[in-house]
Amino acid sequence: MEEKGQEVFSSRWGLILTLIGASVGTGNVWRFPRMAALNGGGSFVLAWTIILFSISIPIITAEMVMGRLTRHGAPGAFKDFIGKKYAWMGAFMAATTVAITGYYTVVMGWCLRYAFISLKGFEGKTTQELVQLFDSVSNGWINVGIFVGLLLLTAVIVAQKISRGIELIGKWLTPALYIVLLIMLGRALTLPGSVEGLKYLFAISPDTFFDSNTWLQALSQSAWSVGPGFGLVITMGVYTKAKSDVALNEFLQGVGDNSAALLAGFVVLPALFALAPSPEVAEEICRSGNYGLTFISLTQLFGGMAGGRILGCLFFLSLFFAAMTANVIFFNTGVVPLMDMKMSRKKATTIIFFVVFAIGIFSAYDIDFVNNQDWVWGMALLVGSLFTCFAIWKFGVEKTRSYINIPENELYIGKWWNVSVRFLAPVAIVILFVWSAIGAMKARPNDWWNPFVVDSFGTVILQVGLLIIVTLLFNKKLGESAENNYMNTVTEGYPEIPEEHQD
Repeated sequence: MEEKGQEVFSSRWGLILTLIGASVGTGNVWRFPRMAALNGGGSFVLAWTIILFSISIPIITAEMVMGRLTRHGAPGAFKDFIGKKYAWMGAFMAATTVAITGYYTVVMGWCLRYAFISLKGFEGKTTQELVQLFDSVSNGWINVGIFVGLLLLTAVIVAQKISRGIELIGKWLTPALYIVLLIMLGRALTLPGSVEGLKYLFAISPDTFFDSNTWLQALSQSAWSVGPGFGLVITMGVYTKAKSDVALNEFLQGVGDNSAALLAGFVVLPALFALAPSPEVAEEICRSGNYGLTFISLTQLFGGMAGGRILGCLFFLSLFFAAMTANVIFFNTGVVPLMDMKMSRKKATTIIFFVVFAIGIFSAYDIDFVNNQDWVWGMALLVGSLFTCFAIWKFGVEKTRSYINIPENELYIGKWWNVSVRFLAPVAIVILFVWSAIGAMKARPNDWWNPFVVDSFGTVILQVGLLIIVTLLFNKKLGESAENNYMNTVTEGYPEIPEEHQD
């Protein structure tokens, strides 16, 4: 039963749906089907599922323990968990997620606009006309206005108490996303030839399954989708009840994220295989990138099919729902550290609103900034995941597992978790970071070092490096910002939710 006055999730399912909503984003809907199509279908899906249980879920489980045990946002969580001199690591994670909110709000606006544009239809439009349409939607002052409106809506939601704002969005929009995808699935499977897409999604070939590229792509999909490294699970942990089952909650979050991606795959790939002239053309469409697939190729397919206007509207609504649920959690990840400094939720929300506005306004006006920020902060998330692994190692892996396996649990975690967090996860993350960096340098052999090139490795070094330097410089102040150490108030188990998070 909820204690009077506490800002806490009103029910377990409210928490779980919110956690799933935090993980399920646009990448589940537009990136997963594309990656599956380009990397062996079922081989990719199997590798991605193995990585979910062996790497992604263990990391987010660790982050949930950090948030619940310290009752602080990411900077304060690192401070109390492993010492004041490491508060900068949590600040790095929170700042990364705030930066992501800037361009993610922009992408959310594109999805909403396309939901309405779809009702007018794409019949008869050439590829060039669809490219011009996307260019007009993704750039310019109208886009800026929509960005401001959606950012304001996000702030209004976050400014409410957890049960009246973030949880409400999670409880309504997360199921709505699944319902829309199921409706689309029903239509997609009626298309002649759609079964071939499903067969491909489940076909496992030894050649592709044992290909290192398949595993690296599966690792990248899981790493950037489930939610490790954002600090958002740490933040959600602040508001979870002391006897709630950490292991089962995070298991359901991971499985919920993957089920949404699979459902999107069941929709997109059958539609592609049914409507593209040949499997080769379907594969070429997938190579056109996330935006090319979503806003150009798929709209062309919607324009050539019966009921395409409704299906297109539903597809972009599903993207908007996915983006909205994730966005409020991203925003809140920046708010909670300010609340640790005794600010009210409304004041902290106002400050983060202006910070996100200052960061995102450039992405709203020019898509090149979106591409740059997506690349840079995606790499920063890998760094954040490493920070989590380091924190668990320093605090004690077995000690952390003892906080996961509380008596009230329905699901218990074995010692395999220790191996994952101590060895498997950090090694896999480093490999993914190096692989991504090498790929960026190979793509731009002459100017990979240039920090002013949109997708160079140099721009990652500059922006991520600057954030590390800034958070290190302010580490002493960060270490003092969350004054209370709630870990010291209990001899075993978890502390209750503190007063500053009960407004």
